[in-house]
Amino acid sequence: MRPAAVVCTGAGAALLLAAAARFTLGPLTIARLAILGGALGLLALYDVREHRIPNRIVLPAAAVCAAVSLAEGIHPSAGLYVGTALVALLLAVSLAAPAMLGMGDVKLALLILCALDALAPLALLAALELYALIALTLFAWRGRSALGTSLPLAPIIAAGCVITVLL
Repeated sequence: MRPAAVVCTGAGAALLLAAAARFTLGPLTIARLAILGGALGLLALYDVREHRIPNRIVLPAAAVCAAVSLAEGIHPSAGLYVGTALVALLLAVSLAAPAMLGMGDVKLALLILCALDALAPLALLAALELYALIALTLFAWRGRSALGTSLPLAPIIAAGCVITVLL
C-alpha cells in the first residue's frame, strides 16, 4: 500500500472512532466503525484521484461489516428498512442514469448500511445535504459552467458519516 493510502486509511478509522468516542460502545461496534472509517478514508482517496470506487475495497469492507452486525445480533429496525430502501433507490437511479450516479456509489451506500445499521439513512441524507451545498456553492461561484462538473461522492459520503456519528 502506498503511504498516502495508509495515511488515509488510518486517518479515516481514527476520525470515525474519535467521533464515536463519546458513546459507550461494544467491541464489535468499535470494530465496525474502524472498518468503515478505514474503508471510507481509502475510498475517498481513490475517488478523488481516479473518480471510481474500487470493488476490491468496498465489497470486502461491506461483507465484514455485515458479518460483524450479524455477530452483534443487530435486529431489523425501521431505520434499517429505510436504509435498505435508500440503497435500492440509489441502485435504480444508477441503473437508469449511470452518468448521474455510478454503481460504485451504490456499493458505498451499501457499505454505509452494513456498518451503521439504523443510522445509515441519516448518514446518507447528511451526505446528500452536503453534496447539495457544495453543488449550489459551485453553481453560485462558476455559474452555468458548474453544471458539467463531476464531484467525487466518496469524500462527501465520508463527511456525512462522520457528522452523523458526531450528532
